[in-house]
This record gives sequence, structure tokens and C-alpha cells, in this order.
Amino acid sequence: MNVSARLRAIMRDGNLTIADLARWFERPHPTVRGWVHGGDVGGAQLDREAINVQLGKLEVMLKKQKGLPIPRLSPSERIEYLEELR
Repeated sequence: MNVSARLRAIMRDGNLTIADLARWFERPHPTVRGWVHGGDVGGAQLDREAINVQLGKLEVMLKKQKGLPIPRLSPSERIEYLEELR
């Protein structure tokens, strides 16, 4: 499965938005939106590997139900929740 499909799956199953993923990956919203909609993860090899590792962490957390899916929260609580997960 490519990165785009993995991101869409984690968004669906983990109740995450593109904004949530942008915070998780510490990347600009338009960059992450591009990844979600089929764009390639650019950058140097280590940067791409770091994104892959962080995505893998999200997938494991969802599988083990450790913090994901994200419960219904206010926007500010959601940001705090994601920061605690990181």
C-alpha cells in the first residue's frame, strides 16, 4: 500500500483530519494534503523514512487502540490530545 492509501486509511479508521496529520508530521497543511491526495513524499531519504516511521507509529497505535481513534473533542482539546499522543 502506498503512503497516500495508508494516510487515507489512518484518517478513516483513526478519526483524523489532514490538519491532525499536519500536526503529527510537523509539516505544512498543503504538503500533507498533497500526500493524502496522491502526491509523493518528497525530500531527502532520511526525511522520507522519518515520515514512514511516524505513519507506522500511527498505524500501530490504531491497531492496539492506544489513543486512536481520536474521540470527539473541541478543536483546542483535539490539538492537546494529539500533542500528548506524540
